[in-house]
Amino acid sequence: MISLEELAASEEVRQEYKKAFLLNMFQKICVRMERNPQFKAKVKNLFRQSYDKCDTVSAIIRNELKYDELSSEDAAIMQMWFEANLRKTSRRKVIPQEVKERLYKSQNGKCVVCGEELGNDWSKIHVDHIIPWKLVGDELADNYQDLCETCNECKSARIDYLFKNLIKLI
Repeated sequence: MISLEELAASEEVRQEYKKAFLLNMFQKICVRMERNPQFKAKVKNLFRQSYDKCDTVSAIIRNELKYDELSSEDAAIMQMWFEANLRKTSRRKVIPQEVKERLYKSQNGKCVVCGEELGNDWSKIHVDHIIPWKLVGDELADNYQDLCETCNECKSARIDYLFKNLIKLI
């Protein structure tokens, strides 16, 4: 059995935890923007007027969530998410078959969440947004993954499945 120290030392586990942590903070800001149009307008203005968008992201996270340890690398990742959120449209794009096939090959025909074989019935293979569509729309090119029907329906627009991925690494 793996010890807690060994688990914490795993780079893969640290990266998954970090991504889940950042997404949780991002989601909190997105929910606030969704509920409060004035806040969303304020965030848009901050980005429009900003010379350093990473500093803007850090300031938003610091001021709204009282978290002041955001690294420049993490701020750059979140900047990409914020910009995607702010330019997101209200309609989903059709995902081309070539993208679906590329995902299928890169995942060796397996569901990212449960690891089960996806088979070759394209009606049962679901292309999912890693970061939920509700948060970033179709604005991120590398935001897709293939899931089986069951995992996609269970995941929906939630981000807690990232913690399930952590458990798989144990």
